[in-house]
Amino acid sequence: MTNPFVKCKAGSISGILKNDVNFFYGIPYAEPLTCKTQWNAPEHLKKEITLDATIKGFTAPQTIYRQSLFQDPSLPKESINCLTLNIASKKLNAKMPVMLWIHGGAYITGSANSSLYQLETLPLYDIVLVTVNYRLGPFGFLRLDDVTNSAISSSGNEGLMDQRMAIEWVKDNIQDFGGDPDNISIFGESAGAWSVALQSSADPSGKLFSKAICQSGGMDAFIHKDRANQWGELFLKICSDNGLLVEDLCNLPHESIVNIAKKMKHNTIAGGKWLAPDIGFSPVADGKFLPLDPMKDFEGSDINLLIGTTADEYRLWSELEPYFMNLTNEQLLKRLSKIFNKQSISQIQSLYLDAGAGEGSCKNALSNIMTDWTFGIHVTALLEIHKSKTFGYQFNVKSPLLDGRLGAYHGSELPYLFGSWENNFSDWCSQDAKIISEFLQISWTNFAKTGSPSSELFEWQTYSENSLVTQIDSKVELKPYNNISKIKLLNESKITY
Repeated sequence: MTNPFVKCKAGSISGILKNDVNFFYGIPYAEPLTCKTQWNAPEHLKKEITLDATIKGFTAPQTIYRQSLFQDPSLPKESINCLTLNIASKKLNAKMPVMLWIHGGAYITGSANSSLYQLETLPLYDIVLVTVNYRLGPFGFLRLDDVTNSAISSSGNEGLMDQRMAIEWVKDNIQDFGGDPDNISIFGESAGAWSVALQSSADPSGKLFSKAICQSGGMDAFIHKDRANQWGELFLKICSDNGLLVEDLCNLPHESIVNIAKKMKHNTIAGGKWLAPDIGFSPVADGKFLPLDPMKDFEGSDINLLIGTTADEYRLWSELEPYFMNLTNEQLLKRLSKIFNKQSISQIQSLYLDAGAGEGSCKNALSNIMTDWTFGIHVTALLEIHKSKTFGYQFNVKSPLLDGRLGAYHGSELPYLFGSWENNFSDWCSQDAKIISEFLQISWTNFAKTGSPSSELFEWQTYSENSLVTQIDSKVELKPYNNISKIKLLNESKITY
């Protein structure tokens, strides 16, 4: 067996052949970033490359506020020179559908090189798999243009711009890796799903990609310029408090900037309100790269959509964070009063709070409310607005982690989808992991191939047919989305600041 070699528009790239799949790691899709350019929009490669693509690229600098279940100690070291992608393809002389993965991590952490997203399995279903690294935290999602009088031109959308450039690179080069440049799907989870949705709004024509998969995320995780500028001003204040001037920011190593970012707290700019989305570093609806009203721009798009959530999204936090563990009814009411109109709180509480459950009833109520508020509202909104071209799902497979307390938590579908349940993540998954994994992999890759996830295993329906979604567990069936009436109440009751 000889290792693969590809000559494409970008240059000459050699990879490695393992278990009948060709792998190419750490391919640059943009000009390398340095301290002086780390705030700038990405630039197309200026000349052809010659690359030994057998080593994974750098990890984007991580802004980690606290440890997470998904943090991977095996990642390559961090560097601002992180704009690379990986490709896995079974046949280089074919014309297979392309699936481009955008990782999650709240726009501040994560990597295409995580062992959770193993590259070995999905390409066996006759697709080309691409995973992308992009700038995170202050480098990808901090608007400084206005607050520095353009001394630093960052718009807050550099992370999305990186993703877009990666998609364009794939469009231009993937045919030499066995992919069909006219059949590209993008897919992602959490912040990756937010990114997929916003990419679909920023370019709704379907010319760059024709299909999108959003796993636990809709088109809500962006902010407008006023709030982005408040966040930028907070960043500059902390810089000043640490003796740093604006002109220093183009000479500071990423470690110093990340340390400043870690001192930023979202509630500092909230003024006691509950700002949604509940994140600091975020894309900006600037009317340039990202439309001022992303949902409106996506409404008439021809892009086919597959979208859904897990049943117990928020248990990833409510079962692990001290705030939730001893939550009182008084604290629950205080939280609800920040998010919902006063006249609706009693009804919301009665629907979600099981007073007979005893200890943990407030924790469980708030966890379920936040699952529906943070994820359910925005996923169902996209199901409704795009229903004739959209398939919905709900992932209900309970994890055995923490004696089952996490349920079907946020991100719990990932080891099944990528096949990593067979390796490092077997303890995270159900005893029916093989069956569930096969269903997800066939459904997702069929969607990439045809625009429909249906197969001999199961006949999916678009949401427009009966307003049903595919409920995924050891048994798969079409049913209404869980809590749909509660989700509508939360949406109607939310306070708009």
